[in-house]
Amino acid sequence: MPRGSPRLRAPNGKMNLVYERVKERRLALKLTQDALCARLADVTEGEWIADRRDIFRIEDGRRSVHDVEVAALAKALECTPTWLLLGEEVASS
Repeated sequence: MPRGSPRLRAPNGKMNLVYERVKERRLALKLTQDALCARLADVTEGEWIADRRDIFRIEDGRRSVHDVEVAALAKALECTPTWLLLGEEVASS
């Protein structure tokens, strides 16, 4: 992809698909954005030291989220990556 090309966006123009569910799950767990940052640092063994602004921008849909970040967010939020991405669970067979 040439430098400066438009980035792929969700149908609503947001930069990630998980923004609503990250906030929904964080609030359900009664976590502040700072507490979620601490959990992310814990589950990634210090590899992702998120800042409250990162979480704010993710929840606002203004920051893209990489696949490894989706996995870390799912762990920190005690849910599955599938639920974060699609809002549904995979049916077990």
